[in-house]
Amino acid sequence: MMEAERSLTYHTVTLGPLTRSGLAQAEIPVLEMANEAGEAAAGRSRVVEVPAGLPGERVTIAIEELAPAKRQRRVRRQLPPRVWISAIHEASPLRVPAPCPVFGTCGGCQLQHMRYDAQLAWKREVVTGLLQEIGGFDPSELGEIVRPTEPCEVPWHYRNHMRFSVNREGQPGLTARGSHRVLPLSTCPIAHERINAVLGVLARHTNPRPQVLVRCGTATGQVLIQPAPAPEIAEELSQAGIEVHTEAIEERLSGETFRIRPSSFFQTNTAQAEKMARLVIEGLLQAKALASSLPERRPVLADAYCGVGTFALLLARYAAKVYAIEESPSALQDAQWNLRHVSNVEILKGKVEHLLPTLAGQLDGLVLDPPRAGCQEVVLEALLQHPVTRIVYVSCDPSTLARDLQVLCQRQATYRLLSVQPLDMFPQTSHIECVAILERQA
Repeated sequence: MMEAERSLTYHTVTLGPLTRSGLAQAEIPVLEMANEAGEAAAGRSRVVEVPAGLPGERVTIAIEELAPAKRQRRVRRQLPPRVWISAIHEASPLRVPAPCPVFGTCGGCQLQHMRYDAQLAWKREVVTGLLQEIGGFDPSELGEIVRPTEPCEVPWHYRNHMRFSVNREGQPGLTARGSHRVLPLSTCPIAHERINAVLGVLARHTNPRPQVLVRCGTATGQVLIQPAPAPEIAEELSQAGIEVHTEAIEERLSGETFRIRPSSFFQTNTAQAEKMARLVIEGLLQAKALASSLPERRPVLADAYCGVGTFALLLARYAAKVYAIEESPSALQDAQWNLRHVSNVEILKGKVEHLLPTLAGQLDGLVLDPPRAGCQEVVLEALLQHPVTRIVYVSCDPSTLARDLQVLCQRQATYRLLSVQPLDMFPQTSHIECVAILERQA
């Protein structure tokens, strides 16, 4: 098979607004290519996304097009062009130096070049815009509903979980944006310092492909590595003061200890997870409506998509009973260990869309913490048919949050949206976490 042809062009442009992926937009002319009638496509333009750019900047961008080879029998899917800034002529006042040498090439971060206060403001704007466009909420009300983004006090070295790719030479690193090419690294500015200590050792050795996973307990100092490192690497790590675990580690959050295994989900920013836990508990329990409906008893709650049982364990202190719903076998094993001393939590194995409809009528409060795809329609329908007094919706994708809130709050007005708190769980990236508080309409 012949290699794909490449073409390189340069354009001097003024960059437009950031997309939801955190990349600036630029409008460039379409290359003059003849169509079937022999006419050139002059005068048309297209929009490309430019990494490491900021709105209003005047820059020269390089665009490398990758087209299928002329003699290829099967034409592969057209790859997006590779775009980068080759010169900055007028910089934005929001620009700061990015500390990472591969920023703009690596696909991990999008916003290292933007002042941190501007990152927070942009994330709030994204959430507000999606609630208006997808959720159908009145923009005049969103100013009070959407709170300022909760910052991360130290927006560097916060990630307690990294999955490094390994190239053919055995070097660990992260993949370049839009490709499978591994960028070898010995340190990462958003990885926890203990993970960077491990990465520095791994970078001096040949590692097995395709990946190496490193997790650490921010509060406990424990480190998990998979696959298990070779004896000489384990010895070097031990000499550096790192005790290697290969099956599970423990982490502490809000005064509780949690066991976490490699495939189980746990928040990657422990400091922000502490804030999230507080927001969830306060949002669910410090409610006049919930208190007035339960004058003589403690509430019955549910933690849907409970993972390792984080919210279920923390809510058990305040509830008569908590139902913890999860389908992942690995997460369930951890949840059973984490909840082993708690008598008022019942773990239910299965899909939320199957189990919640049978429980909704019994609940006083509910935590929804779904994956990026949001809630299934049957889950939302169950909450419409059997309204819960209070819902706290934890979302890692504001677009699916807006879609689900449109169903719960707009379609039949069953619930009222009280607040949405953007939480900067992933500084220097375009990812946005939110905690939304809903209350049943009277």
